Amino acid sequence: MTARSIQICLATLLLAGCGGSTDVEVYHTSGVVTFDGKPMSGGGSISLVPTTSQAGKASGGIINPDGTFVLSTYGDGDGAMAGTFRVMIAQTTTAEPDFGGDSDAPGAAANTEGTSTVDKADVIPLIYADPVNSPVTVTIEAKDKNELKIELDRNAPGSPGYGA
Repeated sequence: MTARSIQICLATLLLAGCGGSTDVEVYHTSGVVTFDGKPMSGGGSISLVPTTSQAGKASGGIINPDGTFVLSTYGDGDGAMAGTFRVMIAQTTTAEPDFGGDSDAPGAAANTEGTSTVDKADVIPLIYADPVNSPVTVTIEAKDKNELKIELDRNAPGSPGYGA
């Protein structure tokens, strides 16, 4: 998934919301995503999906290449509403293709496949991007700051090779 694709998915989730248009109070929420004990490589996006019906909007954010993130709901970095959420994580594993600048120049689309930015051993299982089956849940509390440590595992339930 390219960085641009992740940005479009994240913007769609943030604009769509999960309920009415009434602004629900949000609480500063940040953290780090780790994979097998080290910061998740490549960066990506994170979205929270409520596990129960509740008014408000979904929150999400960009995961930096060092695994850190800050969640946003109504504005940049404002946080997430209180509750329990399923966590969706999409990892950026390729860089945008290099079109060589001027798109009218001969050979401008020389590299349209993109470049892999994450070693195969560091690619997280796709189950973490599933809004229904992701095995990760978090609880956001109604307090000034929520610090999350989201630990991903190569052998996540529902991923290929689990229990093998």
